[in-house]
Amino acid sequence: MTDDQQAAEILGELAAAMADAPPSTEGYWTSEELHELYERFERQPDIPLTDGHRRLFIAHRARRAASSRIYRLLCSLKNAAERGQVTATAETAVLAEACVRAGLAAHDAISVLYQLGVPYGEQALARLVPDTRVNDSDRRWGRWWLRRLREPKYQAMAGRPVEDEELLLPEVVRDVTVGWHGGWEIEEEPKQERFAQARAVLEALLPSMRLPFPEPVPEWEGDWDEDEDERPDWLEIRMVLRDLMPDIRLVTRERMTEGWYECKQLGLDVQGEEPEEFSNRWAARIGAWTAEGILSWLWQEDHFSPWALDLAMRYIDRNVAVAEATRLLSEAAQGNA
Repeated sequence: MTDDQQAAEILGELAAAMADAPPSTEGYWTSEELHELYERFERQPDIPLTDGHRRLFIAHRARRAASSRIYRLLCSLKNAAERGQVTATAETAVLAEACVRAGLAAHDAISVLYQLGVPYGEQALARLVPDTRVNDSDRRWGRWWLRRLREPKYQAMAGRPVEDEELLLPEVVRDVTVGWHGGWEIEEEPKQERFAQARAVLEALLPSMRLPFPEPVPEWEGDWDEDEDERPDWLEIRMVLRDLMPDIRLVTRERMTEGWYECKQLGLDVQGEEPEEFSNRWAARIGAWTAEGILSWLWQEDHFSPWALDLAMRYIDRNVAVAEATRLLSEAAQGNA
């Protein structure tokens, strides 16, 4: 049997399995006790049940069996795709996308779409991730792999010269060669030029007025894998923007606008903002992360000069990088105690 024949056979079986799959029972599971009763039913099929519970459990068992069959077919398809034995076709992508929408072995179907790559796999994932009818967990998983497929695009943007683009952060940050958090490695005797640069950047990034909400947002403390249902969208927006603009010297309006479009396509919540509002808010946030990193570097270097303490108090007053500014003041107080 040729590779094409084998692929056609798997696709035919997958289409048949999808057609035979019973409807989802997801909306009928109303309590944890019902799940526990089902587990008892699996071990003891003859336990007393209401007619409604028995019909639900039999339907759920049939659904699980169909999902297992589709899972095995998807694994075969994925393995064949990894070996180059399956040509990326629209038909393959459509079937895998249908599995995701039906909630049947969805994560494995998403892996197949990633293996199919550009254009068919990418196009299917781009249709899935913003669709609120798709399970949230499946959308997150699809978004993760779609981002992987788009990494070359992100890298190309990150390597593009700034030229005449509009900088969203002060000119002084052009000389900051580190990432968004803006700190430097701890040294035994840092040069005074570095402290002068830190002061200049902090003064430039300080907002003229107190922000209505603290920036940056508090770091998310959940587990990336175990607590994915609680993961805020801003966390993934930050990942996208960091890929597009890994250096704060690259934070321009043009790139931020492209980031806004990308986040929208990935189904991330941009809070109903248009590109300009989004750009301004995220530029302020990136500036706050940068200031936070520099304030952290100052207290770690035991640098408590009057200008550093004055800036820390002003940052607290403006509602920016409050945690690190407070830490700087606290460390200074302890050092003078």
